[in-house]
Amino acid sequence: MSLPKNIIALLLLGCFGNCILGCKTQTVEYRSRPTWQTALSGGMPTQQMREDGTIMKYTSSSALGKPMQDYLDSIVLEEKDELTGKLTLRAIFPRHVIDHTMTCLRDKNWDVLFEQLISTETREYYLKQEDGRAEFETFFTKNRRELARTLQRIRKGRDFGDVQMYVSGNVTTHTLSPRVARDYKFTTVSFIRKEQFLKLHSIQ
Repeated sequence: MSLPKNIIALLLLGCFGNCILGCKTQTVEYRSRPTWQTALSGGMPTQQMREDGTIMKYTSSSALGKPMQDYLDSIVLEEKDELTGKLTLRAIFPRHVIDHTMTCLRDKNWDVLFEQLISTETREYYLKQEDGRAEFETFFTKNRRELARTLQRIRKGRDFGDVQMYVSGNVTTHTLSPRVARDYKFTTVSFIRKEQFLKLHSIQ
């Protein structure tokens, strides 16, 4: 059943009037941020709001620049001593930490995970416990599959808006969005930067 024209006109006028009274102009600024800058920080939000209400929206450009590319090319992320067989892992970006951690989970290489990938603060926490080293290994052994699921989703979910990122000092936290978090036992991974390298700080 169609509405009379005068009723339609009143409805449109009411909506227009409400917009005039209730709507306000909002400033949006668009800025470009190099992908390497976002990655080195552990992840930066793509949208922020200033105190004056201005919305800042950031897009990433893929250009690294020669100095940054040369620096990244100089870092050996995985190195194995031919004589001793000792494996050394390094991480610059969050994806490096995640990939190394997932490899340790797959291979049950708890020594490398404990000695090289987790942060100093986390390692010291376990060492202060009476059976801390055993507790560490038990946690990762028991939750091995669930931890891998979360890390993999965070690794891939950034491109689909499934991951929220927060930065506080030298700690960056990646959290699964509420839309997908309910399907995972662990939903948050934090990283901490020590000089040029990134470490795994916590998984919750």
